[in-house]
Amino acid sequence: RLSVGAPWPDGSPAPVGNVLIVSSEDDFADTLLPRFLAAGGDRSRFHTIGDVVGPKGRRAFDAREDIARLDEFFVKHPGPALLIIDPIASVVGGDDHKNVQVRHALQSVLDLAGRKGCAVLGISHFTKGTTGADPLERVTGSLAFGAVPRVVLVAAKNHGTEGPPRVLTRAKVSIGV
Repeated sequence: RLSVGAPWPDGSPAPVGNVLIVSSEDDFADTLLPRFLAAGGDRSRFHTIGDVVGPKGRRAFDAREDIARLDEFFVKHPGPALLIIDPIASVVGGDDHKNVQVRHALQSVLDLAGRKGCAVLGISHFTKGTTGADPLERVTGSLAFGAVPRVVLVAAKNHGTEGPPRVLTRAKVSIGV
């Protein structure tokens, strides 16, 4: 929707802007891009950061070490609307179960988003064996992954006999209704 300015599901207008995905879990060419295009996205506005050339040669982009490179990327691709980080834990150097470390790492992402005027979508998973617990307590890693964001959405399979096979719902909203 952002890449083409399509209206949101409620009919309100979406801004047009670039979408950047930093993913260490899925391949851009064979997974992320085909899904983006199938959803009707504008290819010219969908980007990823590939390998980084450093003093020790070429290596994969590492969100923990290369957050400043995102700034450089947005200079070359102005008008960012959305930064997706999958998994969000990849921005944490060290133990992603330690509240202070996670909050510090997430703050660098929030500062970047504030400077560039874009939204951030961090993707995480539930911890196994926590069915029935509060969704915020089920997020893998530190509770900061659920505490720092202003909105936390949860996607899940609907194991009931009625309704859609999957649901998307709010687990937390700290600004808004």
